[in-house]
Amino acid sequence: MINTATYIIGKDNVAAVRRPLAEANGLPSKAYTDMDFFQLEQRKYFRKSWMAVAFTGELAESSDAIPVEVAGLPFLLVRDDEGQVRAFHNACRHRGMMVLPTACKGLKQVRCPYHAWTYALNGKLNRAPFFDGTPSGDAKGNMNDIGLVPVRCAVWHQWIFINVDGNASSIEEHMAPYLDFMNHPDIGALEYAEHIEWDFNANWKLAPDNWENYHHPWVHDGVFERLADDIDFKTGTPWSVALHKDSVLTLRRRVESAPPYQFKKTGLPLVPYAEGKERITAPSYILPNLEIAMVWDNISSIIYQPLAPGKTRVKLASIFHKNAASSDEHKAGREITMD
Repeated sequence: MINTATYIIGKDNVAAVRRPLAEANGLPSKAYTDMDFFQLEQRKYFRKSWMAVAFTGELAESSDAIPVEVAGLPFLLVRDDEGQVRAFHNACRHRGMMVLPTACKGLKQVRCPYHAWTYALNGKLNRAPFFDGTPSGDAKGNMNDIGLVPVRCAVWHQWIFINVDGNASSIEEHMAPYLDFMNHPDIGALEYAEHIEWDFNANWKLAPDNWENYHHPWVHDGVFERLADDIDFKTGTPWSVALHKDSVLTLRRRVESAPPYQFKKTGLPLVPYAEGKERITAPSYILPNLEIAMVWDNISSIIYQPLAPGKTRVKLASIFHKNAASSDEHKAGREITMD
């Protein structure tokens, strides 16, 4: 079967999407509901991109490990004995059995439940018991050749990414437009507090499709109390400008003329900026699947995991400046932001 966008949604629909922006159509409904189109996205897009998969706080200590899925493929993340985050295909080298079905803490080794092949946290095969008639299964000394298969991963501050095909640009290059749009805050000074997860029954693309201002006054009650909070009635244009570079979309407030957002008073320390730098607050979307919304004193970040054409898993994390992420002193402030 031929699986291309043209074959699945039609030549005319592809041409309409590719017209100049003012004349273009959006994707047809089939791009949101069709399994063939979803599988095409997995092969042609997700496997070639940096996909956000977890927050570093999910692997807080050495020997923590979690299973993740990217582009329909199972992987495992583990923080090894040296504190390095590693990613491997979640499959035993013997018969392909999943070796890490659930998250674990204090893991000493990864053990396949099928034939008890065991792997060190760096992926090296330690034992294949009696595979060759010996207790270790390594009479020929070739275990170094059959460890868990690694996959390219990167840690960027509080986020962990996987690039399945290994050919994407560096994670620093991938995230550079975000830092430029946000005027280079000191994100390295922030710490993960916690996250929650849930599934919603809709296509993953509805998240980046929602990157516009029109819905704000009706949906985000409490942030935009009046229509005038988001629209300049004199010009008829939004107070925010949509910025786009490479894989990054940002709705950045026109700080030179827009009224300030009415943020809740929390008493939390501010996201740090170098002295003299203008402070930016804005929601951003880093394609394919990461949202980062920065306000004065915290970041709310969402990782979207596409599961099926009509199902998406969400991880929503709260991130604060240093000890504000965990101290009793700032507990009330955290609760206000996460309310």
